[in-house]
Amino acid sequence: MPTVKYFSFVRERLGLSEEEIDFEGSVKELKSFLAERHPELREVINSLRIAVNEEYVGEDTQIRDGDTVAIIPPVSGG
Repeated sequence: MPTVKYFSFVRERLGLSEEEIDFEGSVKELKSFLAERHPELREVINSLRIAVNEEYVGEDTQIRDGDTVAIIPPVSGG
């Protein structure tokens, strides 16, 4: 099973820092899966960056058993 790690306000909103999920599919499918699993993410899911095994990836990237997925909110600087 992939492990999903949550950061920043996403971690606070969900009240958890990580979880294992029964999922295999694309990043795009993962976003839909997480929006259904955690309705509190629905309004922000498309603005989140996704990294798989410590590399930012596109929506077509496949997530497989054993992968570590990081859900990272947009960062602003200045």
